[in-house]
Amino acid sequence: MGKKPPLPPWLEHAALVKKKMKERGFKMADRVQICERCEEYAEETWTLKGAQGMGGRDICACMNCGRARSWKGQGPARIAEEPFDLMGFLGILPL
Repeated sequence: MGKKPPLPPWLEHAALVKKKMKERGFKMADRVQICERCEEYAEETWTLKGAQGMGGRDICACMNCGRARSWKGQGPARIAEEPFDLMGFLGILPL
């Protein structure tokens, strides 16, 4: 039997990513969607409300291919980050 190739970090750490997001106060914001890159039903959207329920941060991450995007703020001042280093943001180090 051959040796299995290592899994990409986002697949290897999928449960840990969800746990860390919950620990930071993020909540699932929507149902799982189709990822535009890999076309799988694996894209999750997480949201964190800011002070007084305004602003905050939204993170959209595919648990299949690892594509991640983030938005901060509200209205015209909303800042988008794509690509977004989700593993670095959550402090998950590669094994």
